[in-house]
Amino acid sequence: IELPPKNCRKWLVEILRVYSRLFAYHDSPITFLHDTLFYYDVMLATEFDFEKRVLVRSYLEHLTCKPMEFLSPQFIKYLNTGENDPQNWSPSPGYFLELVNHMNDVIRSSDMPEFSHIDWRFNEFGNAVCMMLYLRSIELMCIPLPANKLSASKISANKMSEEYLSEHRMNIGGKLVDIALNNNTGQLPELCNTLGIILSALPVSFSKAVYKKIVDILRDGSNFYEVEGNVGGILWNNKAQNVLILVHSFFQHCKTDKIGYLPEFITQNISLFTTESHVVYILKLVSPFLCQLTTIYSRISPVRNQTLCALYQVMMNLLSENTVSNPDLFVDYLYYNKYIYAGAEFKPLIEKHLPTLPADFASKLKFLFAGADSAS
Repeated sequence: IELPPKNCRKWLVEILRVYSRLFAYHDSPITFLHDTLFYYDVMLATEFDFEKRVLVRSYLEHLTCKPMEFLSPQFIKYLNTGENDPQNWSPSPGYFLELVNHMNDVIRSSDMPEFSHIDWRFNEFGNAVCMMLYLRSIELMCIPLPANKLSASKISANKMSEEYLSEHRMNIGGKLVDIALNNNTGQLPELCNTLGIILSALPVSFSKAVYKKIVDILRDGSNFYEVEGNVGGILWNNKAQNVLILVHSFFQHCKTDKIGYLPEFITQNISLFTTESHVVYILKLVSPFLCQLTTIYSRISPVRNQTLCALYQVMMNLLSENTVSNPDLFVDYLYYNKYIYAGAEFKPLIEKHLPTLPADFASKLKFLFAGADSAS
């Protein structure tokens, strides 16, 4: 089904109400449901009856692969509420903990007894991990807006509805993120990897919780401290290190729509990068994925150039304050980016900031323009 997002609610309801049984013969029925929820995310979030009764329950019940047995008990109870019952399901913290831990167990060992009766040769998914990823994503996208948000969003403009939805989705993403970051069992890398996989199958609004965690780290000065006597010796506490692991896992698994928010995020929060430790932190977050942006995303979006431009702006602002204890670190980084990624693309930006830099910094950066004319 490819209908325009606006003014298509009636058609979607009728099609899925009348023909839901036929989708049992769809080549990829669960993937179809996931993609429908993903594409019509904003509209479906404000139509809980449509989302709950038509798109999920009546659809999944008719599938021959019996996906209902793999859904969580809380979600099944929510689906089985009466059609006229008030929407009051608010998942408990235990729901998100169980969801993440179960997905983590499936990733670690897909030979769990609950999947023993499935012949993957005749399933739309090749393994249990892919199937559970889509089912868990469907559950998370079906979590309804709180009752007060729902009534307000129905009478508000579309923009207001999207704002309510974005806030709600980010809160859900935040609960998932906290499960990984607050884990004390020594499974942090595994849980971060699981969380990165889950967020990769959800709309962008869920994953903004990861960016919010970065902002929280930068705003809390206690996460960073410098070691006196050690040139460039910048250390972070465990919380900052854990967020670093989480972000790297998220970037590794996420798609273009989610990592495409990175340049905007850096630009919007440029006022937070006021110290050397903050700038080093954002460089360590982003730098390992510049090659990935170059090889995968540059052909279909300008994400790499926009990200580099935002990082250049951050470094230039820092160097112009003349309070950096180890300026060579950032000078070397600028030269590295020039020869590996940027070439002469950012010559105008550097020329603009060069007069504002101290003389010794400016003299070190003058070779950024070497060969620029020929390179361009």
